Amino acid sequence: MAAAKAANRCDVLAIGSDLAVFAAALDCARIGLKVDVWIPKADENQGPANFSHRGGVVAELLDQLGVSYDIVIPAPGEEEICGIPGNPFSLRVRKALGWGGAWRVYLDRIKPVLTIGTEPNLGKLVRTRMGEAALEKLVNPVVLERYGLPADELNVDAVAQGLSQAMTRGGSLSNGVLELLAEDPRVAQRVVVPGGTEAITAAATSKLEYFAATVTRVADPTKKLASGYKKAGVVLADFGDVELPEGIDTERVAEVGISSENPGLERAIPASQHAALSMRRVLLSDPEKPPVGTLSFEG
Repeated sequence: MAAAKAANRCDVLAIGSDLAVFAAALDCARIGLKVDVWIPKADENQGPANFSHRGGVVAELLDQLGVSYDIVIPAPGEEEICGIPGNPFSLRVRKALGWGGAWRVYLDRIKPVLTIGTEPNLGKLVRTRMGEAALEKLVNPVVLERYGLPADELNVDAVAQGLSQAMTRGGSLSNGVLELLAEDPRVAQRVVVPGGTEAITAAATSKLEYFAATVTRVADPTKKLASGYKKAGVVLADFGDVELPEGIDTERVAEVGISSENPGLERAIPASQHAALSMRRVLLSDPEKPPVGTLSFEG
């Protein structure tokens, strides 16, 4: 009976449905840990999935999974980061704001930077440098589509890492965009998966099962956990989808997936992989609760 009970245990329980959660689960499964993955619900959006190409992070993982995607490159002069234009007089800016609004955006170029380079709030930064119209008509439509939040609820470094420092070097916000583009043109490019999130989920499921992980669709992860699921050595969870009931060791829980701190996959994937590494170390170093799965050496 005890042997059967042990066989049903898992070392890692991963809960969530985005690519960052799958990356964390895969990193655990690849070294031989016994991994269960709960996908809370099927994504009802059957349209193409759209991500930032910054750093090539998302494309690299999609390549590993064998998911087909397209890289969308903006026309020269039309580049933007989080909707913030590098060219104040681009066609996109003039269409949205008119020539008068474009000149207001251009004032950013001649306005002293002073200390605004340290402003952490994206909405306040854009409003101060380029005006309210630029915030409402250029930036908010973009960040709402990509991150589900308006600029006033986003941290600059979370969605455009290095932009404040680049702005200080370039002397204006639009020049800061150009500085980041010069460092890595991928910051203005998009990764589009024609098959949408279901194509990603199907490919991730196949890869996870290849490494002997168990993938299950779960209608209510919180309810299932509360009903007595205490078999996991550690839990990697997207807390937008799950609440942890009492009785689970919080030292063996790590947040993975997209969050307010990491609203885009280009940041959420590395953060989730780092969380998975930490939890693997917890499992490997705890003599009181040794892992159940077959482990390989971790260098």
